[in-house]
Amino acid sequence: MPVFSYKGYTAEGRVENGQLDTLSEAAAYDTLRAMGLSVVDLRDSALSPPVPWYRREISLTSGALPLADQAALAEQLAVLFRVRLPLTQILSILQNSAERRDMRDRLARIRWLVSEGTSFPDAFAQAGPRVSPMFLTLLQMGHRSDAMPVLMADLADYLREQQRLKGKVVGALLYPAVLLAATFGLLLIVTLSLAPALAPIFAGQDRPMPGGLAAFLAIGAVLKTHGVALALAVVLAGLAAVLLLRRFWSRIALRLPLIGPILRDNALLRLNRALVLLLRAGWPLNDALQTCTTLAPQDPFAPALRAASDALEKGGRAHDALALAGGMPPLFLDLFRIGEETNTLEEVLQAVSRALSDRTERRTQRLLAALTPTLTLLIGGVIGLLITTIMGAVFSVNDLAF
Repeated sequence: MPVFSYKGYTAEGRVENGQLDTLSEAAAYDTLRAMGLSVVDLRDSALSPPVPWYRREISLTSGALPLADQAALAEQLAVLFRVRLPLTQILSILQNSAERRDMRDRLARIRWLVSEGTSFPDAFAQAGPRVSPMFLTLLQMGHRSDAMPVLMADLADYLREQQRLKGKVVGALLYPAVLLAATFGLLLIVTLSLAPALAPIFAGQDRPMPGGLAAFLAIGAVLKTHGVALALAVVLAGLAAVLLLRRFWSRIALRLPLIGPILRDNALLRLNRALVLLLRAGWPLNDALQTCTTLAPQDPFAPALRAASDALEKGGRAHDALALAGGMPPLFLDLFRIGEETNTLEEVLQAVSRALSDRTERRTQRLLAALTPTLTLLIGGVIGLLITTIMGAVFSVNDLAF
């Protein structure tokens, strides 16, 4: 069945992009209209050439549903599927309980597609909110089996653990960010207000202006003359940095001395937890490894998992391929080998997840504990330099008076 890519507007004016499986372009158009979208672009994905990078829409966010909301949705699905309600009734309950208007609209479209004969996972992938690939994979697995409540409950725990670690890092970085913002504001006050107020005192004297005060005056003159252009340049540079970092961040960050090991452990932890979920759902090890590589193809350990999957297809051992691929921590390799040889891989990987989680948390706490005083000392040095500059100018005023 052909897949059509579409772009449309909701009744509230929000832009929505997605893909739809249907028999023809006319059927896709009728379906999107019935879903309440005003279609502005509709094309066959297989026949459409890729959009050049300079014509793509710029977005600073991924547009995905936050991890906390994904976890709540997975938990609600687990409860509703556990009581064995009809699927349309489950979607109706979710739609009525959703707080966000766009979420209610998407759930209504999913319900409409399901009533038209589309399977729940396909309807969710086509019209639902953007969620993690693991969410969609477990929906497919639960639809094929009778394990939807268990899978959704495990998924909720998995997503909440990711959100917890992310929230801890963001919360720890909040204080240094406030310090940096306060320092930048103080620099602007000195440059644009205090330094110009002291400058006229030296204008009619023979003595030269203090070097620090002259530097602030020069910076202030540049800001007043080219402030708008500089602000625009900073914004554009920030946008370019965000877009470039989004594409190359995984390669750059993994080579950093302090952050790199934490990111590598976090990537391995994410893949390890995904592998545990898939094994718990009853997937063979080969299929689970292959699915993990498709869920996170950019992760540094994805090639090793792909090599392990290929080794299993050829009748070999996964742990031998992981060892040959390189880059895996020795602890992970040893425990993976033990789990594979004793047919207890799921239990062993759960222990690996706990060990990796503890190590990642310890490393993160040590890094953040060192980062806060370092930034405090750095910002204190900047403030001390400002005070020295201003006090030097004030003392020069006293020398001029006498």
